[in-house]
Amino acid sequence: MKKLPWTSLLLLLCTYSIFGWLLTASDSSELIWLMGATYTLLITSAMTAPWELLKGFYGNFLQSDSRAFVSVIVGAFVAVVIMHWIEVFFRILVLISASALARLDLQTESYSKWEAFGILLVVSLTGFGLGILAKLWDWPIDTKNLLPR
Repeated sequence: MKKLPWTSLLLLLCTYSIFGWLLTASDSSELIWLMGATYTLLITSAMTAPWELLKGFYGNFLQSDSRAFVSVIVGAFVAVVIMHWIEVFFRILVLISASALARLDLQTESYSKWEAFGILLVVSLTGFGLGILAKLWDWPIDTKNLLPR
């Protein structure tokens, strides 16, 4: 019987809850919430995709000089966008890091790629939904009592 890595999954749940809370707190529309859920699906699938498939795609893509040039230009543009929106980039980086930690723990416990994908997707979307619901229901968070005196 395989054990679930509860610590990393709880961290993943909390991370995505905060992500859902922040999206809802920014007075965004339901379209942005749908994009957040889609982003969650993309992160989860990227964490469980076979690396050989990704290496093969990028290896074949960079065979020509013009494609390599386009990828350098796109990479520079992405770097400028990251520097301009550094706060958003850090939030995305935290989501990716929590997903990677949970994926590594699931891999250590010998879960298959599809099992890991299912577990990561359920935990991530549950956390995202809980964060949205928490903000919509206006659950108060008393930060004064969270800190020690």
